Amino acid sequence: MTLLNSIRYTLWGPFTILIILLTGIYLTYSSRLVQFWCLPKLLKFNNKNGETGISPWQALCTSLGGTLGVGNLAGVAIAIQLGGAGAVFFMLLAAFFGMATKYSELLLAVYYQTKEASPLGGPMVYLSKGADLPILAKFFAIFCVISAIGTGAAAQGSAIAEAVGNVLPISHVTIGIITGVLLLPILYGGSQRIAKVSSIIVPFMTVSYLLAGLIVLIIHKDNIPNAFLKIFHGITEPLAAGGGLIGFLTSRAISDGFSKGVFSNEAGMGSAPIAHGCTVGAKPCEEGMLGAVEVFIDTFVVCLMTSLVILVTDAEQSGFYGLSMTSFAFSSLFGYVAANFISIIVIFLAVSTVLGWSFYGLACLRWLKVKRIIHAFYPILIAVSVAFSSLFPLADLLVLCDIASALMALPNLYGLWILAPIVKHQTKLFLK
Repeated sequence: MTLLNSIRYTLWGPFTILIILLTGIYLTYSSRLVQFWCLPKLLKFNNKNGETGISPWQALCTSLGGTLGVGNLAGVAIAIQLGGAGAVFFMLLAAFFGMATKYSELLLAVYYQTKEASPLGGPMVYLSKGADLPILAKFFAIFCVISAIGTGAAAQGSAIAEAVGNVLPISHVTIGIITGVLLLPILYGGSQRIAKVSSIIVPFMTVSYLLAGLIVLIIHKDNIPNAFLKIFHGITEPLAAGGGLIGFLTSRAISDGFSKGVFSNEAGMGSAPIAHGCTVGAKPCEEGMLGAVEVFIDTFVVCLMTSLVILVTDAEQSGFYGLSMTSFAFSSLFGYVAANFISIIVIFLAVSTVLGWSFYGLACLRWLKVKRIIHAFYPILIAVSVAFSSLFPLADLLVLCDIASALMALPNLYGLWILAPIVKHQTKLFLK
């Protein structure tokens, strides 16, 4: 694990962090500050559907299903554990500029969408068609499939096994095998069945979790100002420890905040554009606005809720780690019921993430034109990954997820810089 951590902090070092920040700033300019105008415009959104693709609502839920996962609970807790409360600030900073990044990704995914009976879009398409970078497009598609098996299946399978194992006397391997078998019928149903199931699961689990978190914050409302003080005080710690700008850029608070922020909301990774690129009848800027809202919901609402629940209950000082820390935070109010509640939420979050990432991997395999793998082996690979991931600690798998997200993000970010003029031009036309 020491080697993997070294690779992880190298990939999420100053260079990657600066690239993500600069890309978000540049695309904020290109999108004319989409963070401030997307919500009013989205109220005029026209929902369309089709028989051969998926609707914008299904795309939103599938994409949110891929983003709202174990990163919102365990990932946030681990970021605070490793980088301190200051990591929360950098998660929010990454999310603010990530709103413009994801807006641009989805805009380009629809703009360069293949005009087939069943449309296909995403970084592999706009890197190939728009940026004329077919090699980078294949590189992205291959790592997306690997991430679908790892980030989307292994990490979530481990989270499910850990969550269920906390409340039921069943071995983790048995839990993983049962989960993998239950997922197979959905996976063999293809993209449309995955999208339909996601559109049911995601709204239910999101509202349930936010209501529980809101209750904790209301009970501990006197501690909320102190929680924000912890966050802002944590920002200055890297400067003192690292010594100047170099220490600031390489500090773990920033590295963990940005990596967990990107892992959670996926802005810059290039995964969410794949779901929206398969939408029938979508318009580039309208679909892009959904991406900005996804980042806002994921980080400014769900992740911030988790962070505040942990900080107002002092769970970061409990000695627990990952999901156990989050569960401890909720237990301050719900007692032993908290473990059961968190387990249920984690199961729903993890299943939706498996489905969302399976959709991404499926689309990349379609683009790579490997039909035999799609129909025969891919669902089995996902199920096996879910089943046997329980043999590995969740924290170790999250380190691998950070590595995979960086390998996906780098070619995608390069393509976004090249295609930023398209974003600027399309946004200008849309706002007129």
